Amino acid sequence: MLKFRRTGAPEHWTDEQLLEKYISGDDSGHLGQLYERYMPMVYGVCLKILRDPGKAEDAVMNIYEELVRKVKVHEIESFRGWLYVLARNHCLMEWRKNNRRPTDLHDDMNRFDAAESTREYELPQGATPLEKCLDQLPALQRQSVQWFYYEEKSYREIADMTNEELGKVRSYIQNGRRNLKICLEKAGVEGTGE
Repeated sequence: MLKFRRTGAPEHWTDEQLLEKYISGDDSGHLGQLYERYMPMVYGVCLKILRDPGKAEDAVMNIYEELVRKVKVHEIESFRGWLYVLARNHCLMEWRKNNRRPTDLHDDMNRFDAAESTREYELPQGATPLEKCLDQLPALQRQSVQWFYYEEKSYREIADMTNEELGKVRSYIQNGRRNLKICLEKAGVEGTGE
């Protein structure tokens, strides 16, 4: 498990005091001392979701690295509750990344690519309907969809690359998928049903 250097901060300091000392002074020892209080809880959450002690330990370390970045940009009323949600979301994303199966959209995209080679379309510069529809998506939707379906990036990886919240990344992908489906149906591409 992680071990943190001691800051000399009294053991009786509250979570709020340690958090404030870290945010105002940027001394990672204060954050480490605070995180150490809740490592058993974080490990328990990770073990329950990931069901592998080694992966759970890795997640505990990764969550601390994530914590260092996020604690300064979020308003935290209850550190314990906020940390619990952060740990749960991190582990769920990790679990999903490791257990993700190809989605219907990924299969549909492959069918669209195959179908477009056998049909005649009047599109500028030989663009396929899928390419044309992707180009019509807002930038963050387009990039998120391409990373998720073509490069098989996880929600977490996309969130890190775009500096967006996981929920927003999920929305970009879901909305992008819906908009692609609508656009492809308008273009007359068959097989866009769910």
